[in-house]
Amino acid sequence: MHSGNGMKPRIAALASALVTFALIAPAYSQNPKQKHDGKIVCCSFSGDPKKYPAWNDNMNIVIDRGALTATPARPQGQVMTGTVAPSGAVLVAGEGGLPGQPPEWTYEFAGKLNSNGPTVLRGQLANIMGGGAKRSCSISFEPPR
Repeated sequence: MHSGNGMKPRIAALASALVTFALIAPAYSQNPKQKHDGKIVCCSFSGDPKKYPAWNDNMNIVIDRGALTATPARPQGQVMTGTVAPSGAVLVAGEGGLPGQPPEWTYEFAGKLNSNGPTVLRGQLANIMGGGAKRSCSISFEPPR
């Protein structure tokens, strides 16, 4: 039967490595304001693809201490908000519609920050006014400018 004394140095080394990693791992998402050039690309609307074709738009993405705001270039576009976890996990979710009107759709995108290249968040816009039609979409953005 092994006494286990050989395990103590291995556990101590593992604990030391984990503490070191935690101290040097970049808290990319928690940094002060970062601006990114982004784009949203959406497939046609499943409820009526001919009437509502695929589209895309440029977006300005701002991440400030874990809060993400995605502002489309076109004035009628929906500003989207989300959060960025210290781990780099990203969730952008909420409701959208015309100003002063009840929400007409939900949006939900998820992914992980990529500091070495484009970050891609995959998700959808879904109609909540009836019918359950959806658009598959992605939001992508480059590392900070």
